[in-house]
Amino acid sequence: MKHLRSTFLASCSLLALSSSSFGSVIAFWDFNDGYVVPDESPQIVHSASIGSGTIYQQRADTDGNGKDGIAFTDTENGIDVSDGQAMAWDDIAKSGDNDAEFFIVFSTAGYTDITISFDLRGNDGIIPGYDLKFSLATIEDVTDPGDVVGTIKDFADGISSEIYNNQSVNATASYSRIVVDLSATTELNDESYVVLRFDDWQNGTGNDDMRIDNLLITGTPVPEPSGILLGALGLLGLLRRRRR
Repeated sequence: MKHLRSTFLASCSLLALSSSSFGSVIAFWDFNDGYVVPDESPQIVHSASIGSGTIYQQRADTDGNGKDGIAFTDTENGIDVSDGQAMAWDDIAKSGDNDAEFFIVFSTAGYTDITISFDLRGNDGIIPGYDLKFSLATIEDVTDPGDVVGTIKDFADGISSEIYNNQSVNATASYSRIVVDLSATTELNDESYVVLRFDDWQNGTGNDDMRIDNLLITGTPVPEPSGILLGALGLLGLLRRRRR
């Protein structure tokens, strides 16, 4: 009897682990569909290639045609894309408010332990760091803010919470895969609306442009209570048959 009880508890633990310990794709952008807008547009909108979400690329000198990207393969999540294009800025060395930034709007409903990864490169020198903030309130349109002419996005009432300030990244003229682990920022878990802003990309020495490709957001699925209960009842029935 003690052996059966131990087997049952261990099986329940394994069921809960298998339901929640593997990351799943929430949204992915390969930037390969092409977008033709004027260079230095105040804002370029990118819809997710897989999943659901929107990126608002803005400020600095946005590149309206994108730049050469890099191929990306993630066999675990079934992603395999060609090099194509990348989201790009032609000058991140400007001072003041007009630095490269982008907002990501997406949902984490049903997910925890959010992780973001992307391929990043400069053109010559090093991009040593960036800032990252978040909010759960709907972002708003702002017209002609500071030295930007046109309409861009901003946090509602300018209010946000800081995740990173001058986060080290050390990206060079070759693409580097950057992984941003947000599992400690539990406020992002299981929310219907999340907005992140990456900005203040440091231009380092000799670098003045930047590109980002293959941006992937993953999360750990929240186990459905009903699914765990059904599985546990099934295991209990199996153990009862073994006792007989």
